[in-house]
Amino acid sequence: MESVIARIQQIIGEVPKKIKQFSPEEMAYKPTTIKWSKKEILGHLCDSALHNWQRFLNIQMQDGKFIVDSYPQDKLVQLNNYKNLPTGQIVALWKNMNRQIIAAIKNIPSANYVHPVQLPNGEIKDLKFLIEDYLIHLEHHLNQIFNNDISPQLPANWSLNVKEALNKLAAHSEGKPYITLLENNEMYVEIYQPNKVDLQTPHDQDEIYVVISGSGMFYNNGERKAFQEGDLIFVQAGIEHRFENFTEDFKTWVIFY
Repeated sequence: MESVIARIQQIIGEVPKKIKQFSPEEMAYKPTTIKWSKKEILGHLCDSALHNWQRFLNIQMQDGKFIVDSYPQDKLVQLNNYKNLPTGQIVALWKNMNRQIIAAIKNIPSANYVHPVQLPNGEIKDLKFLIEDYLIHLEHHLNQIFNNDISPQLPANWSLNVKEALNKLAAHSEGKPYITLLENNEMYVEIYQPNKVDLQTPHDQDEIYVVISGSGMFYNNGERKAFQEGDLIFVQAGIEHRFENFTEDFKTWVIFY
């Protein structure tokens, strides 16, 4: 089941990025009057996630064979009004539903995977089959949206080392004490090496510092704390913060998300 969980996690990471390639018109376009638009397909996957999440839980609470009922897919897409909802709202719902499905799957005792279930066509399977079939169904509809391209894509420069990062900082930062080295969705990573004084102002994203070398004091929303090489520091978005009295060899990774 680890491979199923890993694949769903991959898909959760990819879909919000890939969906941005489509304009609102492309998301709303219906190939025919009886076929779903891309937006409606994504909405159907929300309905599918809800029903299968409940099935995965209810199967474990029932003695004996669990009967899997079908549900009115077209009617639910209509009643949920997916065609008129913002794409971002549907993506957020789909993403959070699948995060909860992963949490539920991770909590299933191995003995429960063989619990018998009866499919709508009368065939007898088990909980493990139902979970694997959910992933197949998910990939099928995502391939309809993305034209059979939902494989994960690694971001450029996905692996960083300090020496290369400092070389890029020296060569391409135009005198700034930082340079962005990795971007993925709304997360990006910098290397930061201020000269004597840290002049940064509050940021509009949460951030994490991982100190590469050096030591000093860190001011964070009215509090001060000593730091040294290897320390991790969290700063909430919008908070006043800075490094103070740091040594000449101070440098740090900065992760915004």
